[in-house]
Amino acid sequence: MAKVSASNASMLLLDEPTSHLDTYSQIALEKAIENYNGAILMISHDYNFIVNCMDYVLIIENKTIRKMSMRKFRQMIYAKHFDKDYLEIEQKKKSVETEIALALKNTDFELAKTLSKKLEDLIKLL
Repeated sequence: MAKVSASNASMLLLDEPTSHLDTYSQIALEKAIENYNGAILMISHDYNFIVNCMDYVLIIENKTIRKMSMRKFRQMIYAKHFDKDYLEIEQKKKSVETEIALALKNTDFELAKTLSKKLEDLIKLL
């Protein structure tokens, strides 16, 4: 880290950057990361954020670090931690949350109410 700092390299260190962010803030952060010209070292437990923002992951196991492509990372996560339905429901949930925020912004309270019911149903599936 000291060598990177001394070299004037463009590097961003992020530790759980999505903690306590609403959907719009997370989308804004993803776009900012996409446009950042430099290296990013991030620690996160937010699977969707990692998949949306990173080119590869570093896995630390048994006192060793290995680089893993996003494709292999997705396969590992699916196999070990999630089933396909869970991930699809999680993505639908994020989409509905965004739609609710937009409906509220446009003062379409009936649509927001309908979408809130849909969101409740999705959360029950998790």
